[in-house]
Amino acid sequence: MSIAALLQAAEFLDRREREAEHGYASSMPVQIEITRRKPKSKKSQGNRSTHNELEKNRRAHLRNCLEKLKELVPLGPESSRHTTLGLLTKAKAFIKTLEEKDRKNKEQKELLMEQQRRLRRRLNELGRFNVITTHKKRKISECSSGTSMCTNSSASETGCSAVYFQDLCYKHFYAFIIKHNFNIA
Repeated sequence: MSIAALLQAAEFLDRREREAEHGYASSMPVQIEITRRKPKSKKSQGNRSTHNELEKNRRAHLRNCLEKLKELVPLGPESSRHTTLGLLTKAKAFIKTLEEKDRKNKEQKELLMEQQRRLRRRLNELGRFNVITTHKKRKISECSSGTSMCTNSSASETGCSAVYFQDLCYKHFYAFIIKHNFNIA
Protein backbone atom coordinates (compact mmCIF):
# COMPACT_ATOMS: atom_id res chain seq x y z
CA MET A 1 0.00 0.00 0.00
CA SER A 2 1.32 3.39 -0.91
CA ILE A 3 1.71 6.40 1.35
CA ALA A 4 -0.87 8.30 -0.71
CA ALA A 5 -3.48 5.63 -0.10
CA LEU A 6 -2.71 5.61 3.61
CA LEU A 7 -3.06 9.41 3.82
CA GLN A 8 -6.35 9.28 1.96
CA ALA A 9 -7.65 6.59 4.32
CA ALA A 10 -6.53 8.62 7.36
CA GLU A 11 -8.38 11.71 6.08
CA PHE A 12 -11.48 9.61 5.51
CA LEU A 13 -11.34 8.26 9.07
CA ASP A 14 -10.81 11.77 10.52
CA ARG A 15 -13.76 13.13 8.58
CA ARG A 16 -15.89 10.19 9.65
CA GLU A 17 -15.03 10.76 13.32
CA ARG A 18 -15.89 14.48 13.09
CA GLU A 19 -19.18 13.73 11.39
CA ALA A 20 -20.01 11.04 13.96
CA GLU A 21 -19.49 13.58 16.76
CA HIS A 22 -22.02 15.89 15.15
CA GLY A 23 -24.40 13.14 14.06
CA TYR A 24 -23.96 13.67 10.32
CA ALA A 25 -23.89 10.78 7.89
CA SER A 26 -20.48 10.04 6.44
CA SER A 27 -19.88 10.00 2.74
CA MET A 28 -17.60 7.94 0.58
CA PRO A 29 -13.98 9.10 0.37
CA VAL A 30 -13.40 11.75 -2.22
CA GLN A 31 -10.38 11.60 -4.47
CA ILE A 32 -8.29 14.58 -3.52
CA GLU A 33 -4.85 15.65 -4.31
CA ILE A 34 -2.42 14.50 -1.79
CA THR A 35 -0.77 17.42 -0.16
CA ARG A 36 1.48 17.58 2.74
CA ARG A 37 -0.49 17.70 5.94
CA LYS A 38 0.54 20.14 8.55
CA PRO A 39 0.70 18.62 11.98
CA LYS A 40 -2.05 19.87 14.28
CA SER A 41 -0.90 22.53 16.60
CA LYS A 42 -1.41 22.40 20.34
CA LYS A 43 -3.74 25.40 20.08
CA SER A 44 -6.21 23.61 17.79
CA GLN A 45 -6.15 20.53 20.03
CA GLY A 46 -6.91 22.78 23.02
CA ASN A 47 -9.83 24.34 21.15
CA ARG A 48 -11.14 20.89 20.32
CA SER A 49 -10.99 19.72 23.94
CA THR A 50 -12.65 22.96 25.09
CA HIS A 51 -15.38 22.45 22.51
CA ASN A 52 -15.87 18.84 23.62
CA GLU A 53 -16.12 19.91 27.26
CA LEU A 54 -18.67 22.61 26.44
CA GLU A 55 -20.71 20.15 24.41
CA LYS A 56 -20.59 17.65 27.26
CA ASN A 57 -21.85 20.31 29.70
CA ARG A 58 -24.61 21.37 27.29
CA ARG A 59 -25.85 17.80 26.96
CA ALA A 60 -25.77 17.30 30.74
CA HIS A 61 -27.79 20.50 31.22
CA LEU A 62 -30.29 19.40 28.58
CA ARG A 63 -30.59 15.99 30.26
CA ASN A 64 -31.25 17.65 33.65
CA CYS A 65 -33.90 19.91 32.14
CA LEU A 66 -35.63 16.93 30.54
CA GLU A 67 -35.60 15.06 33.87
CA LYS A 68 -37.23 18.05 35.58
CA LEU A 69 -39.81 18.21 32.80
CA LYS A 70 -40.61 14.50 33.31
CA GLU A 71 -41.41 15.27 36.96
CA LEU A 72 -43.83 18.07 36.00
CA VAL A 73 -45.67 16.51 33.06
CA PRO A 74 -48.05 13.58 33.63
CA LEU A 75 -46.67 10.94 31.25
CA GLY A 76 -48.99 8.02 31.83
CA PRO A 77 -48.11 4.34 32.14
CA GLU A 78 -47.40 3.71 28.40
CA SER A 79 -43.74 2.89 28.88
CA SER A 80 -40.97 3.44 31.34
CA ARG A 81 -38.70 5.15 28.80
CA HIS A 82 -39.86 8.24 26.97
CA THR A 83 -38.23 9.85 23.97
CA THR A 84 -37.37 13.53 24.01
CA LEU A 85 -39.87 14.18 21.23
CA GLY A 86 -42.61 12.28 23.08
CA LEU A 87 -41.86 14.16 26.29
CA LEU A 88 -41.94 17.54 24.56
CA THR A 89 -45.18 16.64 22.75
CA LYS A 90 -46.84 15.65 26.02
CA ALA A 91 -45.53 18.80 27.70
CA LYS A 92 -47.05 20.92 24.92
CA ALA A 93 -50.42 19.15 25.27
CA PHE A 94 -50.25 19.54 29.07
CA ILE A 95 -49.56 23.28 28.73
CA LYS A 96 -52.53 23.64 26.36
CA THR A 97 -54.73 21.82 28.89
CA LEU A 98 -53.55 24.09 31.70
CA GLU A 99 -54.17 27.20 29.59
CA GLU A 100 -57.71 26.01 28.82
CA LYS A 101 -58.40 25.32 32.51
CA ASP A 102 -57.03 28.76 33.38
CA ARG A 103 -59.30 30.40 30.80
CA LYS A 104 -62.36 28.54 32.13
CA ASN A 105 -61.45 29.42 35.73
CA LYS A 106 -61.15 33.11 34.80
CA GLU A 107 -64.57 33.00 33.12
CA GLN A 108 -66.06 31.28 36.17
CA LYS A 109 -64.46 33.86 38.45
CA GLU A 110 -65.97 36.71 36.39
CA LEU A 111 -69.42 35.09 36.56
CA LEU A 112 -69.13 34.61 40.32
CA MET A 113 -67.96 38.19 40.82
CA GLU A 114 -70.93 39.48 38.79
CA GLN A 115 -73.30 37.29 40.81
CA GLN A 116 -71.73 38.60 44.03
CA ARG A 117 -72.27 42.21 42.86
CA ARG A 118 -75.94 41.46 42.05
CA LEU A 119 -76.48 39.79 45.43
CA ARG A 120 -74.86 42.70 47.27
CA ARG A 121 -77.12 45.17 45.45
CA ARG A 122 -80.14 43.01 46.31
CA LEU A 123 -79.00 42.81 49.93
CA ASN A 124 -78.66 46.61 50.08
CA GLU A 125 -82.13 47.02 48.59
CA LEU A 126 -83.58 44.54 51.06
CA GLY A 127 -81.79 46.33 53.87
CA ARG A 128 -83.32 49.63 52.80
CA PHE A 129 -86.73 47.93 52.47
CA ASN A 130 -86.31 46.46 55.95
CA VAL A 131 -85.60 49.94 57.37
CA ILE A 132 -88.71 51.30 55.62
CA THR A 133 -90.94 48.45 56.80
CA THR A 134 -89.59 48.70 60.36
CA HIS A 135 -90.41 52.41 60.34
CA LYS A 136 -93.91 51.70 58.96
CA LYS A 137 -94.48 48.93 61.52
CA ARG A 138 -93.57 51.34 64.30
CA LYS A 139 -96.10 53.83 62.98
CA ILE A 140 -98.72 51.10 62.69
CA SER A 141 -98.11 49.84 66.21
CA GLU A 142 -98.21 53.40 67.56
CA CYS A 143 -101.41 54.00 65.66
CA SER A 144 -102.88 50.66 66.75
CA SER A 145 -102.26 51.43 70.38
CA GLY A 146 -103.70 54.90 69.81
CA THR A 147 -106.82 53.63 68.05
CA SER A 148 -107.74 51.35 70.91
CA MET A 149 -107.88 54.41 73.11
CA CYS A 150 -109.45 56.80 70.67
CA THR A 151 -112.97 56.96 69.36
CA ASN A 152 -114.06 56.96 65.75
CA SER A 153 -114.22 60.73 65.68
CA SER A 154 -110.76 61.15 67.20
CA ALA A 155 -109.30 58.57 64.78
CA SER A 156 -110.69 60.45 61.82
CA GLU A 157 -109.41 63.74 63.26
CA THR A 158 -105.86 62.47 63.75
CA GLY A 159 -105.87 60.37 60.60
CA CYS A 160 -104.71 57.45 62.68
CA SER A 161 -106.06 54.24 61.23
CA ALA A 162 -104.30 50.89 61.65
CA VAL A 163 -106.04 49.48 58.61
CA TYR A 164 -104.82 52.39 56.48
CA PHE A 165 -101.17 51.95 57.54
CA GLN A 166 -101.28 48.20 57.20
CA ASP A 167 -102.73 48.56 53.72
CA LEU A 168 -100.04 51.14 52.88
CA CYS A 169 -97.29 48.74 54.03
CA TYR A 170 -98.63 45.94 51.85
CA LYS A 171 -98.78 48.28 48.86
CA HIS A 172 -95.14 49.30 49.39
CA PHE A 173 -94.10 45.71 49.91
CA TYR A 174 -95.78 44.47 46.73
CA ALA A 175 -94.49 47.44 44.72
CA PHE A 176 -90.96 46.63 45.90
CA ILE A 177 -91.38 42.94 45.03
CA ILE A 178 -92.69 43.73 41.55
CA LYS A 179 -90.03 46.39 40.94
CA HIS A 180 -87.19 43.99 41.77
CA ASN A 181 -88.71 40.86 40.17
CA PHE A 182 -88.75 38.78 43.36
CA ASN A 183 -90.78 35.58 43.41
CA ILE A 184 -93.18 35.10 46.28
CA ALA A 185 -93.86 31.43 46.68
